[in-house]
Amino acid sequence: MTIRVAPVLALGLLVGAGLSPLAGQDSPFGINGLGTPGRFESARARATGGAFAAFDALSALTDASASGLGRLTASATGTTSYLSDDLGAVSGSRRSTRFPLFQIGGPAWSHVVLVAGVSTYLDRSYHVVVHDTVALGGSQQAVTDNLSGDGGVSDIRFAAARRFGHVVIGAGLHLLSGSSRFQFTRNFSDTSTYGDVTQAGEVAYRGMGFSGSAIVAAAPHLELAGFWRSDTRLSSEEDGKIVARHDLPTTLGGAIRWQPAPEATFGASLTHRGWASAADSNAYNTTTWSVGAEFGRRLPLRLGARGGELPFGPGGQAPRETAFAVGTGRVFAGGRGLIDVTVERLRRTGAGLTETGWTALFGVAVRP
Repeated sequence: MTIRVAPVLALGLLVGAGLSPLAGQDSPFGINGLGTPGRFESARARATGGAFAAFDALSALTDASASGLGRLTASATGTTSYLSDDLGAVSGSRRSTRFPLFQIGGPAWSHVVLVAGVSTYLDRSYHVVVHDTVALGGSQQAVTDNLSGDGGVSDIRFAAARRFGHVVIGAGLHLLSGSSRFQFTRNFSDTSTYGDVTQAGEVAYRGMGFSGSAIVAAAPHLELAGFWRSDTRLSSEEDGKIVARHDLPTTLGGAIRWQPAPEATFGASLTHRGWASAADSNAYNTTTWSVGAEFGRRLPLRLGARGGELPFGPGGQAPRETAFAVGTGRVFAGGRGLIDVTVERLRRTGAGLTETGWTALFGVAVRP
């Protein structure tokens, strides 16, 4: 039989089976919360661990960085990840391809630059398999539960930036939208007595946010950046009715970029996000850091590292994440085209689960 219920309930029932093994899942550290947060970074900024993202015009982390778009520019970033998860004696691997960032922008009037784009705010795609035993009719029955979700929340951003001498000010409006299709299926080993049970549904997401940032040229070769973002509530709707509301975090961060020589640039950033109010006891505030460097101009070498906490996970403690990246890029067609390539090594740990993997990023920008 098929029963349509709120997918949030199905997720809660499944996650509640804490002793059951999990296998073959996407975004395992986001299943106990709202999802896995996206990264608002271009491929070239990701190669520096995200350290240059606050100053990067092709990234969506700060609005003030859009001032670097000297002419109309369209850019996109694609990623392919190969990840493995280990939880006790259970392991699984997966491959996923995403296009987490697209934007277009350029000069408008009186030193004002406008930009609009779409990026991933939360990823809600996963597949969980749980093998368990339940009591039915006075006897124990072996069951296999499958919970899958496909979708997420997108961030539609409209931003403006203007330079005032050595200071650049930026502001942005964020519209959060998206949906996820959920399906929960229970298969009984005794197929002659019990039929399969399926729960299915689709949830739509709505929300809004505002952001502001500034970049200051503190010295001839030194820049400082500060950024702030406040997102309101994320509403989850099923069949036109609101089934849940979650507070979204306030973000505060700062970054520094130093260029002591024409072919050597160094940077670092620190970001705090208040995710603890977004969900239940499995949500945590996060502080993340990144450091990076770029050497050369024609075919630059970019290096970076990042680390910090993840916002969702069981066990009473925030999961941890570290990553190392390397990349390069090339300008061609007289500066009208840019291509960036990055490779990242990732490791996440928490509540007995270890996730490791590689991510390849490809970025392209066109300046007509």
